[in-house]
Order: sequence, then C-alpha cells, then structure tokens
Amino acid sequence: MRWRMVLLVLVAGLGVLPFGATRAEDSVRISPSSGLIGQPLSMELRVLAPPDATVELTPGTASWGDVELVGIDVVTKSRMGDEVEWFFAARVAPFTPGTVSFAPSVAIVRDGESAQRVLPVVNLEIRPTLAVDADLVLSALPAPASIGGAESPLLKPALGFAIVGGAALVVLALWFAGRTAVRKLRRQRPLEAPALVPVTLDGAAALIDTDPVGAYRLMSNVVKGELARRYGIRATALTSTELRRRLEAGSDRWEARLVGGLLEECDSVIYAGYRPAAERRQADLTMAREIVEVGS
Repeated sequence: MRWRMVLLVLVAGLGVLPFGATRAEDSVRISPSSGLIGQPLSMELRVLAPPDATVELTPGTASWGDVELVGIDVVTKSRMGDEVEWFFAARVAPFTPGTVSFAPSVAIVRDGESAQRVLPVVNLEIRPTLAVDADLVLSALPAPASIGGAESPLLKPALGFAIVGGAALVVLALWFAGRTAVRKLRRQRPLEAPALVPVTLDGAAALIDTDPVGAYRLMSNVVKGELARRYGIRATALTSTELRRRLEAGSDRWEARLVGGLLEECDSVIYAGYRPAAERRQADLTMAREIVEVGS
C-alpha cells in the first residue's frame, strides 16, 4: 500500500504547472497520528503560494486515498516574504485499518488557471473498532425488565380536577371583570355630541389667495355635499369622473359637465400640485357658488 501511495503522489505531481509544484516549505500535521476507523482527526496545512493566487483543498483525489475530509474550521493568510502562507485547520477521518498513508492535495488558482499541488505524505496508524478476537455474531437483546416508579392511579383524576378548576376560575374572573366594566360605564355621564359647524364657501373665499389647496378642498366638499343632498347620492364616496357619469345619467348634462369640470380642477390643485392663476381661482369659486345656489 505504501508503494502504491508513493506512485499516486508521483503521478499526481507530473502534470502540475510551475506555480503548483510541490514546495518544501509546505507542511501537514495530523493530531493525533493514530485513532479508530472513522474517528475525526485534526489536520493543519500550511501552503505557500503567490500573492495573487488562491489555495483550495481538493479532497477526493487519488492522493487522499481512504481518508475523507470531514470539515474545514479555519482558513487564514499571512505574508511570508514575497509569498503568502495559507493556513488550514480541518478535520479528516480515515476509513481503512492499519498503516494509512495519504497526501492531501490543494489547487492553486491563479489568473483563471488551476494547478494541483500534492503536499507531503502523512502516515497514520488506524485501529479497528472491534478487537482482533471479537465474536462477529450479533448477540441477543436482553429480555425487557420492569421499571419501578410507575405513575399513581390518582394522577390523571387529579389533573382533570385541576383543569376543570382552572377553567372555572378563569370564567369567574372574566365574569367579575365584565360586571365591573358595566358598572363603570353606567356611572359615566354620556358625552355630549359636538355641535356641527356647517361648511360653506366663505371659508374657501378666505383661503383662495393664501392656501389654494385648502380652498379647493373646501369647494370640493361643499359642492359634493350639495349634490348628495340634492340628488340623494353618496357624492363624497365617488371620484370626480364617477360623479360626473352619475349626474349625466340622471340630470341635466350641461350641469353635469360644469360640476365635473370644477371637481376635476379641484383634484388637480389638491393632488397634482396645479396652482391656477388668481383670476382662474376667483372664477372657480364663482362657479362653485352658482352650483350650490341653484339648489337653495
């Protein structure tokens, strides 16, 4: 097996590129150097590579033999003169009993090219998990035995009473809290409803020059409120286009166009940032007054 391992290492090293050739400075350390089959062992690798290269472990190649890479715990880099030393702290597990020889391999990636480098050979002494004279026959399982300390026959009834009692306490607490809340509500004096302040176009006239958004919002609310009162429709819940179509279907088309044009003007000022000239604002306010006064 040892000669076969050496042959594999030589064959793997024939095809490597110059920056992937085996280096004397590379090192491999396994701790401990002996163990059981499948037992994870700590492995430390030190690999020198050019500063612009990347080093990667390549488990599963021929040089690894019957040793599997279990995991990589630490990867660090440090400057060593004109090169970079890569340090790997990993865990490996052998799966062949006896003396196991293997050589970890890495890939040196540089300028889009990858070259394999085989590291120094490591010898491990692997012991089987069974003794040499162990009987390789499955033994019968022992007969089941009783275990003391079984649960008391009163445990389940006690748990049932506890659940019922807890539920009763919760219901009683909720009932008491509800009665307390009802008594507090009865003792409170009813709040007087605030007096409704009628919304008129006088407020829009006061804001038309200084706050066009507020003025046009008042105009839209007053006009929609008047249309809702006049035609019995939910004007405030409709868009300007929907309201215009509703009016065209059930009233004078000329009035519907005037109302639709005014409400679309209000929407442009409120939502689109449109600011009409002073003369246009006064004309819109006059139109709103005419629409409201028609039904008065």
